[in-house]
Amino acid sequence: MNSSPPLTDDSYGPGRTLIDDLLDEQQLLTPVATFSRKHERQTLPAQAKYYSDLIPLSSPAPGEQYAFAVDLDACTGCKACVTACHNLNGLDDDETWRDVGVLFGGTVLEPVQQTITTACHHCVDPACMNGCPVKAYDKNPVTGIVRHLDDQCIGCQYCIWKCPYDVPKYSKKRGIVRKCDMCSSRLAVGEAPACVQACPNEAITITLVNQEEIADRWKQQKSFLPGSPNPDYTLPTTQYRTRKTLPDNLRPGDFFKNKPEHAHLPLVVMLVLTQLSVGAFCTATILRLFFPPELLRELMPFDSMVALLLGFLALGASTMHLGRPFEAWRSFVGLRTSWLSREIIVFGLFAMLALVYAGSFWLPALSRFVSLPFGRELSSGLLQNAFGIGVAVTGSAGVFSSMMIYRDTRRTFWRMKFAALKFTGTTLILGPATILFTMTLQSTLSPAIAAEPAFRQVVSLLCGLVVAVMTAKLLWELKVFTHLNDHEWTDMKRTALLMAGVLKRVTVPRFVCGAIGGIALPVLVIIGLLPPAFATGILPLSVLGELFERYLFFTAVIPPKMPGGIAS
Repeated sequence: MNSSPPLTDDSYGPGRTLIDDLLDEQQLLTPVATFSRKHERQTLPAQAKYYSDLIPLSSPAPGEQYAFAVDLDACTGCKACVTACHNLNGLDDDETWRDVGVLFGGTVLEPVQQTITTACHHCVDPACMNGCPVKAYDKNPVTGIVRHLDDQCIGCQYCIWKCPYDVPKYSKKRGIVRKCDMCSSRLAVGEAPACVQACPNEAITITLVNQEEIADRWKQQKSFLPGSPNPDYTLPTTQYRTRKTLPDNLRPGDFFKNKPEHAHLPLVVMLVLTQLSVGAFCTATILRLFFPPELLRELMPFDSMVALLLGFLALGASTMHLGRPFEAWRSFVGLRTSWLSREIIVFGLFAMLALVYAGSFWLPALSRFVSLPFGRELSSGLLQNAFGIGVAVTGSAGVFSSMMIYRDTRRTFWRMKFAALKFTGTTLILGPATILFTMTLQSTLSPAIAAEPAFRQVVSLLCGLVVAVMTAKLLWELKVFTHLNDHEWTDMKRTALLMAGVLKRVTVPRFVCGAIGGIALPVLVIIGLLPPAFATGILPLSVLGELFERYLFFTAVIPPKMPGGIAS
């Protein structure tokens, strides 16, 4: 039998061992490692010869900034830019910073199809930056690039609503928003962004634009790109160029796509309950001015405590909307420009004053067991009235800030005439309904309260107010369905179609709960067919109806966006 020769040093060359050869093998670099080493040694890649044609050779002068330039005639919609952006920036599977859409139009004899590649427009006046409550956006004063600061973001997603181009994208697993930064780290060393490098037709380049000229242009012209939002809001800098004459009837490929938006359930709860709490405190303050103090003195401790607890529940629910709730304490940073920051601060003041105000009604009872400093002063009628007015003022300011948050997004269904009437109506309905709930509940436990002459007057007055406001509010909401007859495919028609179609399962219960809880039940109490004790049912039915209404407020809105594809 032949045996294999023993392994000796001579098998690997004079004086070499197996370990020597293995160590040498480890020094062999993969193509990726070789490419990286060339970068480290400033050996430029083959594409370097094209960089001078695709990016500016000099930095922006004062008043200028970098901007994307897109040659529409060269764009074929291949999505190489999308893939390169995704890979080189390490995006999640379902995350995109650059999209490709398509426009259709023309005539039967001369049809037109135009592909569009879009990313962040690095606007002169970026709405995302203006709306951020924690200043998690920065516009570089030299390059003009709008960058998102991931470490500052609290995940409130308000920038997504503010941006009319659907640029910021929320990363649920990170709890923050992210967006295109024009590959600023590459530009800083003279390297073209990923999308620019990847385009086989060189349809995307980086150019320099004058910011004043951009502002003047969009103030005079209202057309940025067919099917895109009005540019006068943010002053986008992307330059779309073509040697062709595009027809006026171009429409995005997803123009007729209609789907509900995200419900944002924590915000649904937050908005309804903050307005309930504010309405309850305001209603109680007004009642104290016009009705016998004896009755209100018995009702206020329980009523103020219910309003306070529901207000705290609302503020707690709002934090569940945040991706990073423990960072919310920094929300005051954007006070100068952000309505969200203002809302947070004002409702914080409201909560503190409401706590003192509600607690003042319990001080006499607590003083029997514990000696409290300033207990007598805080429970005096004068200070209670002062705190009550403070609570009403800060609460009303908070509701107004909520209106402005949504109005400032420029979404049609969130315009001021819709948001103001909805939010004010909820406040005027649920505030009196809360007082009715606590009054009638206390009267069942303490019949002496119901025996007082003013009790029936207060119940009838509040029931009448609920009926009047709920009737007006429901009629106003029904007016949305008149847009079903619009000849054009307007945002309001799309909203009406959603509410009458896929959201019908919410729309119907909304009107049923509102009609029963806010109209039928209080009317029956007023005319005496039902005893006052049945007024306790007004609040839960009305709250349920307002929750349905606020759900529709978020899901039936039509957000502006850049042109999408047929299946986008």
